[in-house]
Amino acid sequence: MSDSKKQLLKVFIEMFPIILFFYAYDSEDQESIYLATKIFMAAMVVSLIASKVVFKEIGLILWISGGLVGIFGGATIYFHNDIFIKLKPTILYSFFAVSLLGGMAFGKYFLKNIFSAGFPPLPDAAWRLLTLRFGWFYIFNAVLNEIVHRNFSMEAWIASKLWLFMPMSLLFMMLQMPMLMKYMDAEDNKTKPEDLNTRE
Repeated sequence: MSDSKKQLLKVFIEMFPIILFFYAYDSEDQESIYLATKIFMAAMVVSLIASKVVFKEIGLILWISGGLVGIFGGATIYFHNDIFIKLKPTILYSFFAVSLLGGMAFGKYFLKNIFSAGFPPLPDAAWRLLTLRFGWFYIFNAVLNEIVHRNFSMEAWIASKLWLFMPMSLLFMMLQMPMLMKYMDAEDNKTKPEDLNTRE
C-alpha cells in the first residue's frame, strides 16, 4: 500500500467515529444525542482495533482521544447530560496544547517523536517552530469549540466537527509545508537553518 493510501486510510479510521456520531444524531429528537454517544463510543473501539490490525499499532493521539471518548461519553450517558461530550474536544485540544508548549519550555519536542518517521532529519529549530504553531493552533481549537457548543445548536456543533474542524486541520497541516521544505532544503544544502528562523 502506498504512503498516500495509508494516510487516507488513517484519516478515515480516525474520522469514522465522528461520522457515525453525526449521522446517528437526529436534530428533531434531542434524546438521540445519548444513542449517538453510545454509537460514538462503540465506533471508537472499532477504530482502535482497525488501527491495530491495519497499521500494527495504535497511535498515541488515537489512544488519548479514545480514552477521553470513553470517559466523557460515559459521563454523558451516566449523568444524562450532553455537556460532557461537548467538553471532550476542549479537554483534548487543551491537553495537546499544554503538553506541546510545556514540553517545549523544557526543550522537549514531542512532535518530533510523533512525526519524525514521516520526515527526513530536521534541526531542533524546525521542531520548535512547528511545536509552537501546533500549540497555538490547539489553543485556538479549544476556544473555538467552546464558542460553538455554547452559542449554537447541538446539530451545528456536531456538523462543525466534520465541516469546520477537520478541513481547518487539513489546511493547517498544508500551510506548514513551506516552512518544513525550507528546513529540508537547508539540511540538504548544509546551510544554517538559523537564517531561516528570521524569515518565519
